[in-house]
Amino acid sequence: MPVARPESSDARVIAHVDMDCFYVQVEQRKQPALRGVPTAVVQYNAWKGGGLIAVGYEARKFGVKRSMRGDEAKKACPEIHLVQVPVARGKADLNIYRNAGSEVVSILSRRGRCERASIDEVYLDLTDAAETMLSENPPETLEAIDEEALKSHVLGLNQSGNEKVMNVREWLCRSDADHRDKLLACGAFIVAALRIQVLKETEFTCSAGIAHNKMLAKLASGMNKPAQQTIVPSSAVKELLASLPIKKMKQLGGKLGSSVQNDLHVHSVGDLLQFSEEKLQGHYGVNTGTWLWNVARGISGDEVEGRLLPKSHGCGKTFPGPQALKTIASVRFLLLIMSLHYRLFFPPVYMYCQCPFMDTNS
Repeated sequence: MPVARPESSDARVIAHVDMDCFYVQVEQRKQPALRGVPTAVVQYNAWKGGGLIAVGYEARKFGVKRSMRGDEAKKACPEIHLVQVPVARGKADLNIYRNAGSEVVSILSRRGRCERASIDEVYLDLTDAAETMLSENPPETLEAIDEEALKSHVLGLNQSGNEKVMNVREWLCRSDADHRDKLLACGAFIVAALRIQVLKETEFTCSAGIAHNKMLAKLASGMNKPAQQTIVPSSAVKELLASLPIKKMKQLGGKLGSSVQNDLHVHSVGDLLQFSEEKLQGHYGVNTGTWLWNVARGISGDEVEGRLLPKSHGCGKTFPGPQALKTIASVRFLLLIMSLHYRLFFPPVYMYCQCPFMDTNS
């Protein structure tokens, strides 16, 4: 269950950097001829053309989605190039993507505490770097502003028409802004420079969200893709969450989110504002109730952990058609094979994850 952590009284600058169709970008760097053409990466299981695990933006224009199989994707986009994930010992080998992600992490970690959340996403705590910039070289004193920073999206700011760049420039360089907004502006300059450096050194593009906590930064990073960044000032938080579907919030995509929707008859995160903290605690317990109360207000005290390796890797296997597991015996046989695999190649994992079904006498 989620853990309620109050925010620090000191303003923080947190960025969430999300690579754009990362697996596709890695393959396009290997094969430059794939750049600019419809491309997707498929899993090692070749049934019906393989399951799509990453779809490039060029292919998305034709309606290709990750839920498709390769054969279906070809019907939607006959010109699509399907690249298979490398295979090692009969399994998908993601090392090429992990290593490429490590290249990006090594660049991002130069400016602040870095938490690698997965192969293709990273949290950065840029508070110290932003404070330093604000004291030594504040935005309002800058004579030249990088174009990438001026392309930032600032939630709550009028950014339509020909005045977009001028409005962003004015917001970033306001001398009368409060300290929190000035820190975010400094964060925007730092993130823009990092994204440029990532592109220069790795050829990969990435998008980013910049906010005062991890939760808001992650929400923002996916709002304007690809190769763009979005800033969430405190004044824009209420509007951002007002229409955000419950299921779109991290940790509310599963059973807890369904329970909240059904029990409280709410549809958006903003709808939770109508309930007191005590009411939410009565439904979901003290800790989860307080967490929901905080979420509705954009409050999150989760720290960026100094970690350069992903916290977890997802692993799954599908059994379509004749490969389907139809009997208890077949399931037990599969678990036995998995047990032997981990015993041979990952002894610590085997010791930690032993399952009662993995009984050689079964």
